[in-house]
Amino acid sequence: MSLDTHRRNVSDKKRAAILKAALDNFLRNGFSRAGMADIAREADVSTATLYKHFDSKESLFAAVVKQAARSVGDYSGLVTPDDSARDILRKLCKAYLSVQFEHNANALMRIVIAEVPGAPKLAAEMYEVLANRRNDSVMAVMDAMIERGMLKPHDAAFSARLGSGMLKELFVWPALFEADFQLPPDADTKIDMCVNAFLELYGA
Repeated sequence: MSLDTHRRNVSDKKRAAILKAALDNFLRNGFSRAGMADIAREADVSTATLYKHFDSKESLFAAVVKQAARSVGDYSGLVTPDDSARDILRKLCKAYLSVQFEHNANALMRIVIAEVPGAPKLAAEMYEVLANRRNDSVMAVMDAMIERGMLKPHDAAFSARLGSGMLKELFVWPALFEADFQLPPDADTKIDMCVNAFLELYGA
């Protein structure tokens, strides 16, 4: 292993440790009360090293959000050739909710909402990752389904937002106002109801 490769590996490990410590700290303390020195200590790096990777608490939080929502970026891998329209829509719903409930998106959204008046750029960054980017990814799947004749031709940008809106109403909004909210036992039934409603509108 070359010296440059070794240095990159060490740097990557330090960055990963920083992101983990930052996520824990932000979830525990919120954005305003989280301290860069505390995060550096919990990550077992110097403050100088922390600032070498992230020049501000805002940029660090944005990186935490992007990492937590990494699975938002591309839903196309969920689709297999044998999937029906119903199968694909169910997978989309479950992937969407996985990001919200298993990757801390709900908790991070609560933090950002509390900081909107004092940190509008932070809110804009999270909206871009968790709303616009996700909708673009869902829209790409919708367009592919239209092309395959699985959905009738329609405005996929609108239907992507409509579909995610049903999930938000049933699952996300309650979680934003109740920190311990979990997916209910009848979540699969409610997902099927959303899929049925969507297919009534757009099914081929």
